[in-house]
Amino acid sequence: MANYFARVELHDADWPDDYEDLHKSLSKVGFNNCLPLSEGGKKRLPTGLYWAKSQSDDKEVVFGRVKKCADDTGFSNEVIVIVSGGSRSDLSKDC
Repeated sequence: MANYFARVELHDADWPDDYEDLHKSLSKVGFNNCLPLSEGGKKRLPTGLYWAKSQSDDKEVVFGRVKKCADDTGFSNEVIVIVSGGSRSDLSKDC
């Protein structure tokens, strides 16, 4: 199974209040905004970026889940879902 990153932007939404429902919905489908590190610990991803471990290998299914979460907020939005083969990061905020 593949890992995924998703970037969601809610147009005309106020951060962080208007993103709370999005966070909750994405969490229910396996996405969160904390990235576990191979050396241990977790770091917070930049605003609007989410990560999920071991989702379906069908990126259309995963995209549909994320897009539905974004649409359910009531805000117009933009969504991109990326299949991850690995990553490297330099993030500063702990989760």
